[in-house]
Amino acid sequence: MKSKIRSLHLLTPALALLALSACQGTAIDNEKKADKPAKESGADVDSIISEFPLQESLLTASRSYKVTSDEDTSLVWYVTLNTSVQWPEALGKHKIDNLRDSIVTLTFGIDAPKDIRKAIVKSVTDLEQYGLTGRIEEVDTIPQAAEISEFYATKALQLIECTQQTVTYSATSSEYMGGAHPNSGATPFSFVLGTDQAVTMDYLFEKGAMKELEPMIIEAIAASHSMSVEDVKRALINSPSVIVNNVYIINGNIAFHYNPYDILPYSYGPSEAFIMPYNVENLLTPAAKELLLN
Repeated sequence: MKSKIRSLHLLTPALALLALSACQGTAIDNEKKADKPAKESGADVDSIISEFPLQESLLTASRSYKVTSDEDTSLVWYVTLNTSVQWPEALGKHKIDNLRDSIVTLTFGIDAPKDIRKAIVKSVTDLEQYGLTGRIEEVDTIPQAAEISEFYATKALQLIECTQQTVTYSATSSEYMGGAHPNSGATPFSFVLGTDQAVTMDYLFEKGAMKELEPMIIEAIAASHSMSVEDVKRALINSPSVIVNNVYIINGNIAFHYNPYDILPYSYGPSEAFIMPYNVENLLTPAAKELLLN
């Protein structure tokens, strides 16, 4: 898939509210702009729009299996494994080797093959990674019967924002292999295109910044869950400072993502905290100030 864009957003539900607030305008304003074509207003279209080529491939794979226990042949499981990756072929003329390596690692784990296609194949053919062993048969369809045990695992890599300065992806997983409930999680991450460098806590913040950031993060999470700060503090199972590799950039804001069980119980679902860079300017590194404020 090829396209030329300035900014491309493919937002997950957790990010939709932020995007909506950034894109809203009044009906009157929109009407005035629509009524006046670019030529009549004297606007030079080519001078207004900046663009660079973005090329990606959508790589998908899916397999279903019947697994029969070696110890008791009456125990049968059906498993469906799905993988979908929006793989960057080119982002402008930028070098993206480190970005690609991170995509593979964060989507499939540090032990995955480095080649993206081999990693995808392994993700839908290796049932041992989910602890499932026995007699394994690939099947075209899974029987529709209430008494069967149907498991699944889905991995996905989605582009959620691309600008001329940064690119942000989210590696997600969802699986049910028995137990009380399915498990799911996401790892959003950003890269600086000009340097092929990951946006990390150390890239963004001066040493010791989390002491001041933590109250702001808790306040933002409380607002997102429509809770008081005191209620969020009582519900915490870990402090935000425990999770340090969960920061990314979206819509020019600094975002912190927490999966279920990271800091709050499973029943709360995922949590997001959005912080405007100018509110933490004194905590930012020179590189972060250049990226987000200048």
